[in-house]
This record gives sequence, C-alpha cells and structure tokens, in this order.
Amino acid sequence: MDNKERGLNYIQLNPQDLRLYIFVDGSFANNKDMSSQIGYIVVLGNERPTAQDNELQVNGNIIHWSPTKCKRVTRSVLASEIYGMVQGFDIGYVIHRTINISLERLTLPRIPLVLCTGSYSLYQCLVQMSSTNEKRLMIDLMALRQSYENREIDDIRWIQGSCNPADAMTKATPNEAMRTLIESNEVTIKLEGWVKRE
Repeated sequence: MDNKERGLNYIQLNPQDLRLYIFVDGSFANNKDMSSQIGYIVVLGNERPTAQDNELQVNGNIIHWSPTKCKRVTRSVLASEIYGMVQGFDIGYVIHRTINISLERLTLPRIPLVLCTGSYSLYQCLVQMSSTNEKRLMIDLMALRQSYENREIDDIRWIQGSCNPADAMTKATPNEAMRTLIESNEVTIKLEGWVKRE
C-alpha cells in the first residue's frame, strides 16, 4: 500500500464559533467516456480573516467527501456544477442537522452551513436569481434557492477556484488546496463574492 504514513488528522476546534463548509466543484465531460465529474468536501471548522482583503483562513476537519462520476448526462459546465452542489448540499444538510441537534441538547449555539463554489455562473443562479432553460436544472436550482431563503443554507460564497479543495476531485491537474487541507487541517479561501444577510 502506498503512503501508509498519510491519513486524516483531526484537530480541536472552538465549539463557540463552528461552521460547516461544503466545498463543491464539477467538471464538464472530462472523463474518458465524456461523462462529467462532480465532487464535494464537507469540513467542520473555524474561520478567521487574514491580513489580505477578502481572504479567510479556515482551520477544520474533513467530515465527508465524495468524488463521483455524474449519473446524469450534462450539457454544460453549469449543469455539472449544479449537480455537484445538489449532491454536496444533500449530504451536508443531513450532517448539519445532526450536529445541530446534538449541540442543541448540549445548549451550545447552532452552527451555520456555508456553501462554497468556484463557479461564478452557479453563484449568480443562486444569489442573483438568474436561471437556466433545462427543466431538471430549474428544479434543482429552485430547491437550493428555497433552502437558502429558509436559512437552511446560511451563506453562499463564490471563491477562487485555486483555493477550492473540491477542485482536486474533478480536475486532471488539481490545485494544492486539498493537499494543504489534509496535511495541515487548514485552507485559505479567497472570496470573490458573498451576500451579507440580515
């Protein structure tokens, strides 16, 4: 077995300032059979601003991840990104709800759920209410928007693709964000867009 000394390490986190991050990514027709690849990583962590503008340092533990060949035929990059986000949110919501039930019983504060994507077009669809023509995608987008409006999703962030750890699951030449997250339990995310909610 290669790399026996490698594995996931878990660090202590501040329970008063936890967030559940779901990093999602999708690539269009990049597999050998021309199918699309989607992936997501669920991270429980704390964040703090860095010295740079619009940059955050996330220290956290990987809770779940999944690189998957997309089961549906996709006709665009946006479709692949949406399917990746839907799959990531479905799993992330269950984990989020389970953690919050436990925290409620311990009288600790509820943790927010943060979706992070490197896709500007997906970010626009979710927070600026732009749309698509494919009916299947419309249904998925409407479900995500409803979750956002009902505050099941607390924040949606558009981040630079170079700092999205889920990128390593969908690209032939991945970035270093996943390696950094695994080796040091931290990732620096550069924010391109976000919404301040009341």
